[in-house]
Amino acid sequence: MAASLSSRSVCPNLLPVPKHTLIFCSRLLFREQDDEMMKTNLLNHFLWQPRGYVSSLQDLSQADGVVAKCDLTAAIGGPAANRHPLTVVELAGGKVIGNLRLAVTSADRVTGGVQSFFNCKEPLKHYLLRRRRFRIPRHRRGTALLLGTSNSDNYYHWLLDSLPRWKILQEAGYTDYDCVLLCSKPFRFQDETLDRLNVPEGKRLRCNKNFVHQFDRLVVPAMPFPLWQVAPWACEWVRSLFPERSGGPERIYLSRRDAGKRRLVNEAELEGRLESMGFVCVQPEKMSVAKQAASFSAAKWVVAPHGAGLTNLVFAPRGAKVIELLHPENQTPCFKHLALACSLHYTSLLGTRPRTLAHHDDRATEFTIEIAEVLRLLTGNE
Repeated sequence: MAASLSSRSVCPNLLPVPKHTLIFCSRLLFREQDDEMMKTNLLNHFLWQPRGYVSSLQDLSQADGVVAKCDLTAAIGGPAANRHPLTVVELAGGKVIGNLRLAVTSADRVTGGVQSFFNCKEPLKHYLLRRRRFRIPRHRRGTALLLGTSNSDNYYHWLLDSLPRWKILQEAGYTDYDCVLLCSKPFRFQDETLDRLNVPEGKRLRCNKNFVHQFDRLVVPAMPFPLWQVAPWACEWVRSLFPERSGGPERIYLSRRDAGKRRLVNEAELEGRLESMGFVCVQPEKMSVAKQAASFSAAKWVVAPHGAGLTNLVFAPRGAKVIELLHPENQTPCFKHLALACSLHYTSLLGTRPRTLAHHDDRATEFTIEIAEVLRLLTGNE
């Protein structure tokens, strides 16, 4: 059997690119004696590019291949006038580009409202819609449900951005399907939650960046809420998947000692001071989702540097108090909004970056926090 760019033994559902296919295509594209028209056709076939943009799923029509459309905004989001639109669209011949980078129609029109284009207010100017990359078209029969997003390899984006789309899909009646689309690399927390949803392992299809995946039917749900915001209904639904309660610690400190970035330089000193006040140091990345949920179930205080581990605030009881320690150059408000959605009391404290480090230094993401200020916030809010 020909070798492939990805190991099927690691990801059995991954769609591989046979090496002989890449060699064949390269030879056809770059042999000087080949007809220029043939080269152009091949380039257009393998170098995918968008042919339009639709700002939201609601704006798609039958001309875009829409077979069915369902608006669940009121049913799931509640009666609020400013609620986020929760739409599900079924597309005939719909495509997913690469590792869940984009969802597009059969005519290659990119659909908005599916994921955020980070740091880009005008999606048409985003690099994903402008660059051309070698991708092999691959058609699969049946109905595919788009669950993951391009950043769902992150615990926060999986648990809150991606997973609640399952509720949207189920409310829309999509209980019979051939595959569920996921990012290329498998993660333990993904599989654990999919097990809770009873998604058969054989129907978990991991999409590879080297392909344009096209399906007979592609079912696309909207984002559960806008970027960095959090919807209360999504929190309640995620909590319902992990009802474990085991009398965990009332005071938790989340460590980032093993993190690759945004490490807290004076964390050891902070941990020592917090432990003397009854805090328990926790490293969520070493725990199952169920154990993380149980650990947060009795929390009254949570202190933590900004990081995906704070996603577990979704499992904390109402009224718990949170102090988030922020890097001066990363003040993303997602956990502030998560705390608000879960009825928690939130405070943040801004750290400082060591002045001796240049911005290009890998250690530039390290920072320090004023420990006396952390203790003041704790004692002043007892």
